[in-house]
Amino acid sequence: MLRALGALLRVDLEPRTLQLPGNLRVEVEGIDQAESVLVQLVPYLGEARSTHRMGALADMFKLVWLRGVLPTRPRLVLCVAEPQARFFTSASWPLSAAKAQQVDVYSFHTADGSLHLLTA
Repeated sequence: MLRALGALLRVDLEPRTLQLPGNLRVEVEGIDQAESVLVQLVPYLGEARSTHRMGALADMFKLVWLRGVLPTRPRLVLCVAEPQARFFTSASWPLSAAKAQQVDVYSFHTADGSLHLLTA
């Protein structure tokens, strides 16, 4: 998922632990060297469950919080495995909230490795 996103966005993404003011350590699943793109992945395959949705929402909240803390004001991307995309339909509040907070949500299709931007 991370490699496909990096190729699409034309950046090299890697997992990293960020050291923030106040001696806070925060792990992110993808960030580029310039800290211009920040990614969280929701890779759950199989049946989509409400706990997966809550995990995705927590990841989205983490991204929004980090954008306010990092001086680079990075682009925010949440990438969900295809089964989890059902929580981010055009009629859902999670996708509307993501758009309002300027978080791009992509669905990753494991069959062919393709990514689709989910739009409200």
